[in-house]
Amino acid sequence: MVFLLLGAGIAIGAETVVLVRVDGEINRGTVLLLQGAIERAEEMGAAALVVSLSTPGGYLDAALRCRDLLLDTSVRTVAFVNRNALSAGALIAISCERIYFAPGGAMGAATPVYFSEGRMEAAPEKVVSAVREIFRATAEARGRNPDVAAAMVDPDIGVPDLVEEGKLLTLTPSSAAAWGYSDGIAENLAEVLAAEGLADVAVEEFAPGFWEWVIALLTSPTASGILIALGILGLLVELSIPGFGVPGIVGLGALSLFFWSHFSVGLAGWESLGFFIAGLILVLLEIFVFTAVDFGAVGIVGLGLIGAGFYTAMVGPFTDPAQVSRAITAVSVGLAAALMGIVLIITFLPKTRLRFGGVLLKSAIDSRALRKEPRQEWVGKRGVAVTDLRPVGKGEFSGRIVDVVSEEGYIPKGTEIVITRAEGIRFVVRRRGGDTG
Repeated sequence: MVFLLLGAGIAIGAETVVLVRVDGEINRGTVLLLQGAIERAEEMGAAALVVSLSTPGGYLDAALRCRDLLLDTSVRTVAFVNRNALSAGALIAISCERIYFAPGGAMGAATPVYFSEGRMEAAPEKVVSAVREIFRATAEARGRNPDVAAAMVDPDIGVPDLVEEGKLLTLTPSSAAAWGYSDGIAENLAEVLAAEGLADVAVEEFAPGFWEWVIALLTSPTASGILIALGILGLLVELSIPGFGVPGIVGLGALSLFFWSHFSVGLAGWESLGFFIAGLILVLLEIFVFTAVDFGAVGIVGLGLIGAGFYTAMVGPFTDPAQVSRAITAVSVGLAAALMGIVLIITFLPKTRLRFGGVLLKSAIDSRALRKEPRQEWVGKRGVAVTDLRPVGKGEFSGRIVDVVSEEGYIPKGTEIVITRAEGIRFVVRRRGGDTG
């Protein structure tokens, strides 16, 4: 941390102001920076949090998260427009309780736009409408004229004596003061603090630490894709071997890092984790209950829910389309890499001397062996149900465990059964009773 002492005769133990600088593009790193600064200010009982803004704007979803953080904190918040708070920066500024302008400062021009193939395009009307009302609500929460905030977003909003319809509003220091969007002009931070009655306080400038750097790294599309691949592959391999070992630890660790980092930047919610857990349960049911070897509808739905869990953890309702595209790519590549990895393991494991003996691998190995055998030779074989048949389950015949389906509906575990016909890699069975096969 960097400490700046302003004024003279500061006594030990004097009040402290936390300063955070939002310079350049507003992105998810900005969320981490502001979140850390607010947490620091709250834990030390700071007299105020000063947000120094010099930004042309940035990503809307990040600005919305910053807005929520500023509205929710109990610490006094002061924005210093030094020199520009445009677009997403304007939302951060009006989220603060007090606003000061540097000479020549500007705030506004906040209509949402998208970049597509290197070109800037206006956002759809529903997005403009939503952002306009968010600006209105933020201004109302801070006791400011909501029409002025709306005019920063929507050029169709005119404010008499300020901006005509068809023009997007950008406030200067004088116009901001006239309309209640500025509490004064300040040459520097010292003048801002003096105007707030905080001339003789220590100033602690917050800078991102190790964990902010880690979270920013983990939420990048590349790192997210790697975590998804490691997480899914680790869990699938762990399900294929007895006990709990390194693959399971790696898988759970990767998934924990993925969701923790995206929760930290405010993108992931409990619905993301819910999608993932529901999808994982369906995949497990597909593997161990329904089809064992064939991957059917339940497994496909499960994979879809797992993908939805990852996707919703990476994007929000106002995420830029370019970021959405990167998120979709990261999720798709991660899941594909994990599935490819487990297929390779299943394919090549029988050629090795490794003996995992797991349910999934054993089923896959037995299935390939069964496909090479004459199927009709199994018809008439007698065996026993080793699981409940509901109507799908497993039966044992001459020491071999295979997938079976009951033609009679439910058959309890331990019942003697006989194969009546072969269908694909499954056998149709019924209870033994008077058969001569």
